[in-house]
Amino acid sequence: MLSAKPVELDSSEDPPECNSSNTQTTAIATATTLHPSPFPSHPFIPVPSLSNFRDIGGWPIYSPSNPSICTGHVRPGIIYRGSDTNRIQPSGIHILRDTLNIKTDFDLRSTQQIEATGGYKDLDGIRRIWAPIFKEEEYTEEAARRRYQMYAEDGTEGIVKAFVEVLTSGAEAFAVILRSIIETVPEPGKEGSERPPALFIHCTTGNNRTGALVAMILLLLGVAPTGLNSVAEEYALSELGLAPTRHKNVERLLKKGAFRELGPKEAKKKCERMVGARVESMEALVRKEGEVQRRWGAGMGDAKMGAERYFLDVVGLGEDEIRRVREVLTVWGRAKDWRGVAEGGKGQRMGVSE
Repeated sequence: MLSAKPVELDSSEDPPECNSSNTQTTAIATATTLHPSPFPSHPFIPVPSLSNFRDIGGWPIYSPSNPSICTGHVRPGIIYRGSDTNRIQPSGIHILRDTLNIKTDFDLRSTQQIEATGGYKDLDGIRRIWAPIFKEEEYTEEAARRRYQMYAEDGTEGIVKAFVEVLTSGAEAFAVILRSIIETVPEPGKEGSERPPALFIHCTTGNNRTGALVAMILLLLGVAPTGLNSVAEEYALSELGLAPTRHKNVERLLKKGAFRELGPKEAKKKCERMVGARVESMEALVRKEGEVQRRWGAGMGDAKMGAERYFLDVVGLGEDEIRRVREVLTVWGRAKDWRGVAEGGKGQRMGVSE
């Protein structure tokens, strides 16, 4: 059990800066101008006081025998990712619970992070499962400082090491999440009249710990590691998703003393890098001959097999469980676009543009 108490839910109106989904939509549109993307629109869903929130569904899945042929897409409406829910307002909870049918909230944060923000927030009607990536003994002040350094390095070596720490330390948490999916979510087309239950995965800002898990799931399903419509592109969308609140996160890190020894200007630069999502960071992890393939898929030909070996050997899933994850999270046929319902049946609400 957590020693931190749940924070009280403010039943008042949403704060002025978050009283409408229009604010977040406008901020993301502005960020899109500054950071061009291959997509005509984005899978972000505006939720008051919840940043970087999006559906991971819709990404094209390619044939293992012919990577140029798209055979399906990641099932939308099942897994959502984003930042922590400490500031979420009642209207935001309504969107998660009633509009998106989210039944479970997986919180990847460590005890120290939760206590530092005054506890966690109970979301009425949504079950919270605490699944920390780093246990208490792994989240010491010294360890946190070392991870800060890795996240903020100019190149990719440091952040790849940080990703690997997340993937190894988080194996137990990831097993809980994936088993929950295969135990509660029916296969596409077998939902009956009931909407399938969705889940929400988050850490603090929703970019690196959450991003590493999402990347491995997408690799396992057969999404291209790099290039257009890839695992690396999905990760880099957090650069847009965090834009509206980046200044607040930078201020929070600076108040904690992050990189103080480097002076104000360099410290701010490092903190901004920490709460960003560079495409080259994820590419170094998942590309051909990248860290996933080198560490878990050596001699197997591609990162998808490396991801499979990771879930088998490190996370501890069985082969039948891997098969079930793919069955539950894959929809055959290509989705139409991020905005509308694609032709071809259920589970194709939000996809990648043709």
